[in-house]
Amino acid sequence: MRRWLPVLLGGWFSYHWFSRRAIRPLHRSSRGLQVASAVPTLFIPGWGGNAWTYNGMLRWFARHGYASKVLTVRVDYRGRLHFTGTWTGAAENPTIQVLFDRNLTQGYQHQIRWITQILRALRQHYGITTYNAVAHSWGGSAMVQSLLRDGADPQLLRLNRLVLLGTPVDESGDLHVPDPAYRRLWRWRGNLWANAGAEIHNVYGFLAGRKTDGEVPVRQARALRPVVAGSPLRYAEYPLAGLGHSRLHSARIARQLIARLLWAPKQND
Repeated sequence: MRRWLPVLLGGWFSYHWFSRRAIRPLHRSSRGLQVASAVPTLFIPGWGGNAWTYNGMLRWFARHGYASKVLTVRVDYRGRLHFTGTWTGAAENPTIQVLFDRNLTQGYQHQIRWITQILRALRQHYGITTYNAVAHSWGGSAMVQSLLRDGADPQLLRLNRLVLLGTPVDESGDLHVPDPAYRRLWRWRGNLWANAGAEIHNVYGFLAGRKTDGEVPVRQARALRPVVAGSPLRYAEYPLAGLGHSRLHSARIARQLIARLLWAPKQND
């Protein structure tokens, strides 16, 4: 095992080094569904997530001409932001990969603060005003909490489109006693009006004969619907039969759906 350790470590560091490099599209998409936009899309991993979570998806998007990766933002153990790459504002459908060094936290409270911090920094340092986001599992939970808690802050970016992947919103064990995080969403619901016109696309999987993707029950993912109902945001759900939790960001059918949800023309365009 020891003789293989340098090889394994070398591969791990190489993979993370490549994850911080820009990824250019090989050709423009020929699917006719893509809108070329300067709005960046953040890719936020869940608990234990790292560069492996989205590297494959980002390369797939580039290979099929959907998008190009321009920035990586790494949040270190002290909560400091480190940006790698170049933002010119000229790239079509630019993507920004988010990495948390401290990715094995007991909850996602730290991630809520870090996401808000990233949205503020992107506006202050790069002049970005609008964003999309793709968030998996607890990364989605943190993204939703950040949106409702801090979304009305004028120093933050305004949301355009959010794609949630297997995101638990209400993790209560008792259906009649919502968890504290879910109750906070209801308390902050009024902040949704600051992002009027934004879209939330809630993608979740379920295994054969089960109402879960193996980790997140369907009811926990769908709990966002009543919170958003009646707000000026558009909300839709996309159940994917047969997809387990981790395949929501690795399966081809999921990647195709995510590309459509991010870059297809809006209904009123």
